[in-house]
Amino acid sequence: MALWTLTEQQTIKPVSGNFPLAKFDQMATETQVEDLQKLLGYDFYQDIIQNPTSTANAALLAGGTYTYNSVTYIFAGLKYVLAYLLFARYIKQSGISDTFGGMVKKNFEDSRELNNGDEKNLHNDFRKIAFKYWDECKCYIYAHSTDFPYYYSDPPPRSCWDSVSYNRGFCF
Repeated sequence: MALWTLTEQQTIKPVSGNFPLAKFDQMATETQVEDLQKLLGYDFYQDIIQNPTSTANAALLAGGTYTYNSVTYIFAGLKYVLAYLLFARYIKQSGISDTFGGMVKKNFEDSRELNNGDEKNLHNDFRKIAFKYWDECKCYIYAHSTDFPYYYSDPPPRSCWDSVSYNRGFCF
């Protein structure tokens, strides 16, 4: 089950308007298994997919604002990370079709397909954006670490803390 819908995908980073729901669901599941599981670790991933509506997990997925040490922060949420990771995957797979004769790439008279270099650059650009959104989520997770007992990671991203507070054992 996908943690976000095709409607949410279209709001965050739209794919083709005629993208079939079944194909979206398949790519969303692949994105979660391949990409999200690596980011969260297995236990946290299991908690998110089994309990997406728990208060802490729902807030992480949806994004919003939070206050930490009297400073208010905005973060887009895990759905933005997932939407951009799916879009990067979509860039590489959207023109490929499975036929009785094997895998083929669509080719239309009035269009020209991207060359492999352009496709790879776009794929990488959208993954970079996804990881920027992921950095925001990590800051949120660190600020609310008691709500996410399954998350274990390296020290927080540089943008989340300063050297003084980090040396005292705090994340910010």
